Amino acid sequence: MKRGILSVIIGLVIATIIFLLFASINSLLHPTPTILNYNDGNATKGFYENQPLTFWVIVVVGWFNGSFLCGALIKQISENDNKKLPIIAGGILVLLAFTIFFTHAYPTWFIIAGLIISVR
Repeated sequence: MKRGILSVIIGLVIATIIFLLFASINSLLHPTPTILNYNDGNATKGFYENQPLTFWVIVVVGWFNGSFLCGALIKQISENDNKKLPIIAGGILVLLAFTIFFTHAYPTWFIIAGLIISVR
């Protein structure tokens, strides 16, 4: 039981690190204007609407890699084929994704792709 809980925690931490790594790469390639006020919904929406496809592809690829690695680590660390542990981690990732979707003005296609990847 302890191994299962530990595997989920480690999987989620590593997934988060992967997400942040890809977000960092994205910010290097597509820097955010220093004058962008995230409290201004219209400004934030305008920023995200004007991002090129590569911006979104990098985020989706990061989410895919982080989610995949999370599941693989859970299986490896827990040393069993219990499907519940990856489902728990996937549920947590989906909840985190919803939090991001409601705090940022992401396009609808991106939200759908993110949810599909999160529950994969």
